[in-house]
Amino acid sequence: MIEAKILNLAITDKGFVVILKPEKSDKVVPISIAYLEAQSIMASLIGYKIERPLTHDIVSSIFQNCGIRLINIIIDNVHIDTFFSKLVIEHNGKNIFIDSRPSDAIALSLKSKAPIFIEEHVVDKAGIVLEDNDSLMKVKDSIPFTYQRFDREELKETSSENIFTKKEPEEYNNNTNTKDHKKNKEELQRLLDQAVKEERYEDAAKYRDELDNLSE
Repeated sequence: MIEAKILNLAITDKGFVVILKPEKSDKVVPISIAYLEAQSIMASLIGYKIERPLTHDIVSSIFQNCGIRLINIIIDNVHIDTFFSKLVIEHNGKNIFIDSRPSDAIALSLKSKAPIFIEEHVVDKAGIVLEDNDSLMKVKDSIPFTYQRFDREELKETSSENIFTKKEPEEYNNNTNTKDHKKNKEELQRLLDQAVKEERYEDAAKYRDELDNLSE
């Protein structure tokens, strides 16, 4: 097994990806994760406290209150694009291995400050090599998506907002009372469709309300 650190969280045209960097390796291991797990992982990475507890916060709280210690997590297999992992917990003096999705395991490891391990054969099979000094984290030999790096410092400065709410396009201005910035139905519909696609539901609701107002 090789210990690994989280290099970054990225968003691609296929969704969110957590990028793990095994120690003493020139490869990284990108693992696709869902929105909620990405939200939990990024909140931990930037030290942002979410107002209401997420599922991983609840599980971590259960561990703490029931005398359960998360020793580490192990990403132990990969089949095609599906990764497999285990939680290694200690309870009543016994070590217990629990099957888990890697996204959940990684989120819990951050909550408990437990180390992440990857089996060497997983790194050999799923690892990729990043180009040197590439801020966009593109990879050699190409893969079917491009990484976009999150700036953690910028996220810390704006952590009071939803950490996955993208800024609106520059041409959009909240001052809808002026004619210069009043959008027609086609533009609002485009912005609404884009917000839904990117799961920016608060923005989508705003665009929908404006569409409704234009229709009145």
